[in-house]
Parts: sequence; structure tokens; C-alpha cells
Amino acid sequence: MAKTIKFNLICDDKPVRTIEDLQENFSIEDVLKYYQNGLLLRWLEVRGYEAEYKKVSEIREIEALEIVKELIKIFDIEADEKKVEEGVYMLQFLEERKELCEAYKQDSFKAQGIIDDYQTGFNQLIDGIIENPNDVARIKANIAELMSGYKWAMDLNHRQLFWELKELSPLAIMCFLMNDEARKYYLPMPVRKDNVSDEAEKKVNIAAAAKKEDDSIAVSYDIENNADKRNMYNAICSMLKSSDFVSRLGDNLHIFAGVTDGYWKDLETKGKKYMIISMGYGDYVRSAGLQGGDLASTDIKNKFVIVDGIDYKSNSSSRQLLYMEV
Repeated sequence: MAKTIKFNLICDDKPVRTIEDLQENFSIEDVLKYYQNGLLLRWLEVRGYEAEYKKVSEIREIEALEIVKELIKIFDIEADEKKVEEGVYMLQFLEERKELCEAYKQDSFKAQGIIDDYQTGFNQLIDGIIENPNDVARIKANIAELMSGYKWAMDLNHRQLFWELKELSPLAIMCFLMNDEARKYYLPMPVRKDNVSDEAEKKVNIAAAAKKEDDSIAVSYDIENNADKRNMYNAICSMLKSSDFVSRLGDNLHIFAGVTDGYWKDLETKGKKYMIISMGYGDYVRSAGLQGGDLASTDIKNKFVIVDGIDYKSNSSSRQLLYMEV
């Protein structure tokens, strides 16, 4: 009788021999690929995982997102559903781009065709946001693709896009502010004056807000001489005060209020990034466990600071901390 030849899967660049290995190193991209090419079923068969083999073979979903959800359920993977959706959407965009590049290579498309397809791709990403104004995973994935593959078009169209999204989707505006590159379109950025050294310029960074601003450093901000950007930034600040801002963000917005008795309360663990929307006067926040990284309300107000995990300190039960997962 022929001996069954066993083999390992490679997930997240690590060998996978058991279900436990798969759970520990689960990668959406790798496992979806193994499912689609049949290797996952073959691996389950030769490893003797009969129950899992039966469940995987009975999957009837066609869409990648639904397939991944089924696999996560079958293999009992702990995963944030929104992060899963974001990851799958990104994989789909990358696959489409790969196929398009291959078509250019094989068929020698003319320059106009490339330009037309570039514009079509950009429009599809924008339409995906506009048509799904409350789908945070799709919005984040589309923004990431816009900034990595269509920045030239974003440079030209970010103003028009902002005003279109302002009333339609406050969630989309917040997601743009979460992206390291996209936020530069809408938030004040420091501009060095001619007589300021490179080292002095580094000390002022409104995006990170790692320190309180030093008024002695002669740095101005780009909105002072950019009326368009100033108007967009002011509109964002006004958005936070609107009566329906909280309700329109839904469960994408986290709210905490409580007395911490002078101690730091660890609200969110290190390893996940969060954008601070607002905080009460007299309260403090910092990245999880970051000694000396205390940020007061004046450091936070209208700056949309991004932190790694959240520690929070307050002496009030009524003041609220509002934040979103990046």
C-alpha cells in the first residue's frame, strides 16, 4: 500500500503542519489562495482532518469575502470582521491591478488606453466610497488603494471629493484622516521658515502631536496661505460639533467616560492604532504605556492625533473620550 505523502502549507512565511499552526499563522491571502487552487483540501485530506475537510468541501460561496468568512468560522480563527473585509477588498484590488498590468504587457496597449484605464480605476474606487458611505472596511481599503496607486489623481481631485463626501459620509472623511498620506490633504501641516534648521522643524509635527508645541520654534502651517485647505479643515472641525455626528458614525465611534482616580486606565492595548476625535478639558490620553507621552485636551483638539493603544486619565464621570480604530 502506497504511503500518503504529507506536506506543509506556508502561511505568513511559516510552515503549517497542524490546525493549531493554521490558527496561529492564519493569513487571508495565503489561505484564500490555497482554497482556490485546491491545496487546502488536499492538505486537510493527507493530514487526516476529516471534519474540516467535509466543511471546506461544502462551501458554496463564490465571493472571496464570503469564502474567507466561512474559512474563519471553520478553523475557529479569532478575527475582527471589519479588518477581514478590509483585507479582502485590498487583495481584490491588487489582483485586478496585476491582471491589468499583465494585459498591458501582453497586448502592448497604447498610451491613451492606459490613461483611460487609470481614470476608470480611480473612478471605480471613488464610486465604491460614495455608494457605500457606511461600509468602513471598503472605505479604508479604497482609500489605501487611492493613495498607493492613484495619488496623482488624488492630488488633483481631493478638494472636489471632500465637498462631495462632507454631507454624504462623515465616516469617509474620518477614514481619510486616518490614512498617513491622505490626512495631509485636509489637516494643517507644518511649514518651515527659511531661518529654521531641519532639527527644529522635526520638533513640530501636528500629525503625531507627540509633544506640546513649542511656541519658540518659528514654524507656520500651510493653511495660513492656502484658503482651500483652510476651508476644508474648518469644515471638518465644524463637523465634530454637529448634532448628528456621533449617530452617523455609529459603532465605528468608541466613547468612554469615567473617573480613573488619578491613574492611567488602559482602554486599548498596544498594537492597534486609534485616532482621537475629541476629549474633555482636564483629561489626558497617551499611547499605551508611553511614559512622558501625556497629551492634554489642548494637544488633541482638532488635531486627530493617532496613537498606538490608549491610556486615559480623567477626574470626571461626564467628560467623554471619542476615538476610532484606524
